Amino acid sequence: MDCIAYVPRGGIQRNVMIFKLKSRPLSALKRAMAALLPLVALSGVMCAPALAGVETTFLYSLSNFSGRIPFNWANIDVDEERNEIYVADTRLGEIRIFNQKGMEIYRFGDDGSLGTIIDVAVRSDGAILVLSQTMKEQSILICNFKGEPVSTLKLQNFPPDFSNFSTSRVVYKYGQLYLLDKRSLRLAVTDPAGVFKKGYDIGSLINIEERKRAASEISGFSVDHQGNMLFTIAVLFSAFKLNPDGKIRSFGRPGSAPGRFNITGGIVADANGYIYVADRLKSAIIVFDQNFRFQTEFGYRGRRPQNLIGPRSLELDDSGHLYVSQLSDKGVSVFKITYK
Repeated sequence: MDCIAYVPRGGIQRNVMIFKLKSRPLSALKRAMAALLPLVALSGVMCAPALAGVETTFLYSLSNFSGRIPFNWANIDVDEERNEIYVADTRLGEIRIFNQKGMEIYRFGDDGSLGTIIDVAVRSDGAILVLSQTMKEQSILICNFKGEPVSTLKLQNFPPDFSNFSTSRVVYKYGQLYLLDKRSLRLAVTDPAGVFKKGYDIGSLINIEERKRAASEISGFSVDHQGNMLFTIAVLFSAFKLNPDGKIRSFGRPGSAPGRFNITGGIVADANGYIYVADRLKSAIIVFDQNFRFQTEFGYRGRRPQNLIGPRSLELDDSGHLYVSQLSDKGVSVFKITYK
């Protein structure tokens, strides 16, 4: 087995040494292991799974003609119909649109007319849904292709136990809207016009009492190609997969070793079933297969292009591009996914 021993300096992985342990007398093997122990104690050993089925390569950061755009924990949505990427910059209160090459082609909302922008999603008909907050109310604005509000999405037929529902995430997938209240741990599924179809009391499904839910908020959410809902809860050091029938499975363990969680963020799954989880403290993306077996992780804190700083929101497109939003003005990094 090949192991990579690494020494973090200022959060940057350096001084990589590869040791190959060949067949030798037991005493020699013990001496080799003893020589490694001080290094392991100081820095840890990262052993890549021998059968990892996925690899990632850094491509570029979302940019304009002035260079990389310094987003901080922006929310991302991919419009597959038009091959465009939408980024909701909650700090500057604007939405920027990029082409598949990662170049900005349009922006709107920078005049403050949309209020405080929280999230964005694009319906298949091209309507842009902007989750917005003002001093008076929260609303989902329906905007045209120019980003001009034309109406407000009215949430209809919500049951009594969803009466205090406060949307914090909007996802449009396969003709349905997924509205998440991350603090009450509830999820509503509606048709494109906002009519309630189904609801999930996630807190009850994972046995979290009502009074403890605000401290156990969901930190990442997405919907996969089979309609399963994926989410993470940082304080539980866990990721979850909820199928449309209400059956739920969880995976993940706390720790700093490869494949374990520190502080989880975004979560997405590709068409082949691989699951990608952002770890904000580790500054890495951790990859699992469809059976929740650890495959690999990448990124790590640093200023090099392929490094990450506090990754949070994740998004995937059908071309195998993984979009990662970060802190410290690192913007949105784009990685190419390939399969072995």
